[in-house]
Order: sequence, then C-alpha cells, then structure tokens
Amino acid sequence: MLGCQDFCGYYEWTFHYLRRRFGEAALAEYWSDAIAADSQRHYLDAARTEGLRGLYKTWAQTGVDEVCDWTVTLDEPSNLLRLDMRECPSKGYLLSNDLNADEDYCDHCMGWIGPALHQIGAEVAAHEHNHCGQCWWEIRNVAAEQPPIEVASDIRRDPRWSIGYLDRYSHQEKLPIVADSDRIDSVDVLRDWFASSTRIVALGANAQLPASSRADAVIVSGGRYALGDLEQVSSVLVEHIPELLPAIARVYRARKVRPLLVHPYLPQQPRLDFVEHQLPRATPILPLLIRSGAYCHHAGQATPGFYALAAMLAAALQKSLVLPDDVDATTLVHNSQASQTPV
Repeated sequence: MLGCQDFCGYYEWTFHYLRRRFGEAALAEYWSDAIAADSQRHYLDAARTEGLRGLYKTWAQTGVDEVCDWTVTLDEPSNLLRLDMRECPSKGYLLSNDLNADEDYCDHCMGWIGPALHQIGAEVAAHEHNHCGQCWWEIRNVAAEQPPIEVASDIRRDPRWSIGYLDRYSHQEKLPIVADSDRIDSVDVLRDWFASSTRIVALGANAQLPASSRADAVIVSGGRYALGDLEQVSSVLVEHIPELLPAIARVYRARKVRPLLVHPYLPQQPRLDFVEHQLPRATPILPLLIRSGAYCHHAGQATPGFYALAAMLAAALQKSLVLPDDVDATTLVHNSQASQTPV
C-alpha cells in the first residue's frame, strides 16, 4: 500500500508528461478539474459549510495525515487562514529521492488551491514558495477586509527561507520572478537576457576571454567570476559550491554593471544561501533545460559540470556555443543529448 508521500514521484512525472505532451493549458485544466473539483473536493465541502474554519479543520487534518512540519493559523475576525510550511513532505520526498522530472512541481499547489477557493468566494491573497520545501499562504474571503497580520510562525523568519529561488503570488496572480523585469517565468527571463546575442562564450576555471567576443554573451563559472579580472560578463553560472559565494559576492558588489546570476538548483546538491551574502537569488536554468528537452534529470546520475550545463543552456536558447580550445565540444554535445529522455 502506498503511503501518502510515496505517490509524489508519479505525481510529478504526470505533471511533466501533461505539460510536455499537451501544454500549459491542459496541465492547468488537470489541476483545476481532476484535483480541485474532484480529489480535493472535501475542502470545498468544508468551506461551504464553515468558511475559513472549515478549511482550517481540513488542512489541519491534512497536516496530520501527511506528517507536515507546518503551522496552520486561523484568525476569523481578521479574515485570515495562514499556512506556514517549514518542511513540505511532498517536495521533500522529491528532494530526498533526487527526483526532478517537471520544471516546477510546487506550482501544482497554486494550480488547484486557487481554482478551488475561487468557487467559494475566497482567494490566495498572498503566497511564496522557495522550491526547497518551505512556503507560506494567506487565504482570505474576497468580500471581506484583508488587514495585514503578523504571525509568530512566519516561515520567512526561518534560516531555511533564504535558500532556493522564489515564486510569488498576490491575489492569485503570479508576480515577476526577478527584479527589474515584468516576466513571471524564469524561461522568459533567460530568453530576454540572451536575446541580443547569437553566440554564447563559456569560460570556466582559468579560461581567458577570446579577443573576438565583444558581441557575444559571456557566461562564466562562479569560480572564474570570483577571480575578479573580467569586466565583460553577461551571466554567472554558479556551481553548487557554497564556499565560492563570498568571493562571488565581493566581485558582484564591486561592479556597476552586474551579470545575471543563474543556477541549476539540482535536487540533491548543496543548497546555496545567496541572501546571506547580499546577492540576488540566482535565476533557475533547470525549467528552461527541461522545457526545451535539453536535459532530463535521473535520480543518482552524475552532476553535469559547468561546460556541460553551458552547452545545454546554449542549446535551449538556440545559440551557438564558443568553448576554450582545451574543451572537447563533441563530448559536451554527446553528453547533452544522452541526458534527454523522449516523452
């Protein structure tokens, strides 16, 4: 018999299959119809009977059933049902088992909760998740006042909140994922950033910038950027090496023109705390790699190195890739293709 977390790997693969085979609209319909209106209709029944209190009782029981490390707060006079997740058992199952088939597993929660609440005159007034098992939700009735409320259990006070990257929502609408952009999708952020260049020059370790690369987008490893001798850097592909962050931060803060920090966020690799070092949370590249078919994650596989990831990123962006003379481009292309699994 499956436990309540054991299905999560199949759940996530189903999302990936629907997204790849039928598109975003079909996946949204699945979340709205198969989950919100069918498998989770007991939430709707409870809300129609007792409003926010009914939802509170149902979610509190869900937390017991699924062994959630969270706090559920109800403040009816303030029109607030608040959820603060310290360790999501569902996302946690994927992380601990090195699973990452879909480009954004956490999106399914908003995908079904939003449509469900809409049916009962409520909404997700505010929500954030960091893709590392932590999130928070403010659920309120639309027709009533929504005063700002502080709660003692606010996950944003937890040190774990500063890892990962954030997806944010206000009144069930997704907000831009990075500063100085109106894009809500990391894939669009990456495409916009590299749009003006036809080639990507990748520099790792001690590689030097080719003289003929002025019109190219230059992407460097975190270790290469930390040396501090390059001015023409479009993007830094930060490795899963926490020890590099202090040096990266020193160079980044010293520059007037700053590169876009990007990172794979692979599930079982060390988690980086960009916030601790006064750096912006790096933009994820994994959603683009998965969506384009440039990469398919398999549990236990070897972690792609900087040049392999740069090759996949260039392929996903449909850009030519320029490598140092001592890097075997044929091997990188082979490895990128071998990582793909047809759906």
